[in-house]
Amino acid sequence: MKKLFSLCALSLGIATSAQTEDAAVIKSLYNTALNKQYAYELLHDLCKDIGPRPAGSENAEAAVQWAKMVMDSLGADRVMLQEVEVPHWVRGEAETALLNGKEALAVCALGGSIGTQNSTNGTLTAEVIEVTSFEELKALGKEKVEGKFVFYNRPMDPSLINTGFAYGGAVNQRWAGALEASKYGAVGVLVRSMTLLKDDYPHTGSMSYEGAEEKIPAAAVSIVAAEKLHEALSENKVTTVSLTMKCKDLPRTQSYNVIGEWTGTEYPEEYIVVGGHLDSWELGEGAQDDGAGSTQSMAIPYYLSKINYKTKHTLRVVLFMNEEYGLDGAKKYAANALLTHENHLAAIESDGGSGAPRGFGIEGSEATLERVRNYRELFAPYGIFEFPSSHSGADVGQLDKTKTLLIGYRADNQRYFDFHHAATDVFESIHPRELELGAASMAGMIYLIDKYKLGVQ
Repeated sequence: MKKLFSLCALSLGIATSAQTEDAAVIKSLYNTALNKQYAYELLHDLCKDIGPRPAGSENAEAAVQWAKMVMDSLGADRVMLQEVEVPHWVRGEAETALLNGKEALAVCALGGSIGTQNSTNGTLTAEVIEVTSFEELKALGKEKVEGKFVFYNRPMDPSLINTGFAYGGAVNQRWAGALEASKYGAVGVLVRSMTLLKDDYPHTGSMSYEGAEEKIPAAAVSIVAAEKLHEALSENKVTTVSLTMKCKDLPRTQSYNVIGEWTGTEYPEEYIVVGGHLDSWELGEGAQDDGAGSTQSMAIPYYLSKINYKTKHTLRVVLFMNEEYGLDGAKKYAANALLTHENHLAAIESDGGSGAPRGFGIEGSEATLERVRNYRELFAPYGIFEFPSSHSGADVGQLDKTKTLLIGYRADNQRYFDFHHAATDVFESIHPRELELGAASMAGMIYLIDKYKLGVQ
């Protein structure tokens, strides 16, 4: 009995010692990030020296070379540029729209839309009809829709605490709105911006013509403009909009994922990935989406080195190209991982803005989920309490066929969609402490994955 008691006491002592060590390491990562603010420094350079980075653009190529240079300077054992073919859509001159030929409306083309160049004098003028769903559009039918703009005016649900869910409940209007409206003879679509903030900045984002017999122009209108348009339609039987857009598709072009690699000391053939996407829309500087996630990821090996921690497994920082308009970079990375039978232990993505950390969404078996949750007390001092079973992220999610533990860093998202895909997505929207708290949170999770092999199913 005494022997059993001694073994239990020894086991408890070892566990307590490990917890104390882990807490100290994680605290040192937060201290280092908050004092050094290296991610914030990198983000300033990315936003101000390079700026917006739409896939296929010269700025995207400049960002690739900049990221390679940074990871070389951080002492990566290898930096690879993985070739990716990407689309190249350009906006052209700023779009304009007039309500009833008089009042200007704030608009922007949706990514991938055709322009109005084939219309009379390059401007498309038509009556407007308002709907809030595809079902309502179908009920109106071709007789009432043909020859008109379809105005999609379903707002994001403000009652949902998770604004990501609110976005998901409204975004099909943007993605498939033109496709659905074209079935009934519409000449174009106007879509209420995907934001909960009442301002006069339109929010762009990708749309698709897949399956459409005819392509029609698609534009987002600001919330202020959407309310003006709704009011005009409520007061008048006939309301027109004159839309001018000069956007167009250019031939697909070659770009790159940027992959920095720090070789593991014990398991060099097992990989832990952390990353975000390097491309952005071009209305702003791509600070929140996803300069924040990219620079947080790049700062992690720097912070680990500052506390003299070397990972047992090979750490990869992966900056994916063209998340915004097709996930080409993530698909290429995942396909190559399958083809070469690479062993990925875990992959963490940051693509939810720079808000203060709230937790990690985890994809994996229930057993793995519980193993990760065993360490949540280590994050509680830093305001991190959410460890749900949920989708990880669009980019690392492409690794779902590799039996990899997939994790999405969850930042507070109450203000994320204020900036998302808008001209307001600039460096000045970032709070340095929140950005660095996120970088430290991911670094802490990588430390635990590395030490305890949490990705093993």
